[in-house]
Amino acid sequence: MTADPAGPPAEATDADVIRLSRTEPERFEEIFRRWFVRIHQYLGGRVGGRIADDLAAEVFARAFAQRERYDLTRDSAGPWLYGIATNLAGTYWRQERSRYWALARSRSAC
Repeated sequence: MTADPAGPPAEATDADVIRLSRTEPERFEEIFRRWFVRIHQYLGGRVGGRIADDLAAEVFARAFAQRERYDLTRDSAGPWLYGIATNLAGTYWRQERSRYWALARSRSAC
């Protein structure tokens, strides 16, 4: 697909948009608009709404930072974004468990 200087065509795939964002970073906003609600809902079901706000923002910050490594043969960024979200949710729960255990140990030491 040839990129139009005015922007990607309406039917542009996520890969097209990410490719364009490599030289025009502001184009990544389209990925955010396409996926944020779904990623936020996914995280909300795993960590709760308030934490999902922060983690969803982090998903897109990481995706933006890693966009040079995105596999442009994959038209949909969904699996990539969900993978980042899953990893962040797992890290969140491991940290919560560690905090809980530390708190429990500190209370039993008293």
